[in-house]
Amino acid sequence: MSGIRNTGKIACSAARGRTWFIAALLAAMCACLGGAIRSVRAAGPAKTTLDGVFTTDQAARGKAQYNANCSTCHMEDLSGSGQAMPLAGDAFMDVWEGQTVADLLALVQGTMPQDKPGSLTPAVALDVISYILQQNKFPAGKEELKNDPDALKNILITNKAPAKSQ
Repeated sequence: MSGIRNTGKIACSAARGRTWFIAALLAAMCACLGGAIRSVRAAGPAKTTLDGVFTTDQAARGKAQYNANCSTCHMEDLSGSGQAMPLAGDAFMDVWEGQTVADLLALVQGTMPQDKPGSLTPAVALDVISYILQQNKFPAGKEELKNDPDALKNILITNKAPAKSQ
């Protein structure tokens, strides 16, 4: 009988050892991942919407596309109506401050227009976004927004100037 109990204790001890090993491994992985995430956040996006990330020509194309695809719900002046949120002013910035242009593109392209979600090409969606940025008083620049996911992830939507590093 005592042999059976010892075998049970050994098996239980081995299981505890594996559990502790797995727990330690997970903790180490989380620590590494957390450090990587903090490093990326500390580095921050390379650009902001204050850096002139679209052109006036692109915003003009975007206005035409906005009027054709968005103004019925979001209104011609971007003030929104009913369930269609405003796309200009404080209401827009309350939602989008700190997010990236890639986030906005994903929402616009994936869910708009409401009656035909996903029907906007990336180029049309980026033109519309350029118009929305222009209407939110962001400056135009020399280069158009391009359908480059990595670049768009590195453009932060903000109306706050970045803090100067010392």
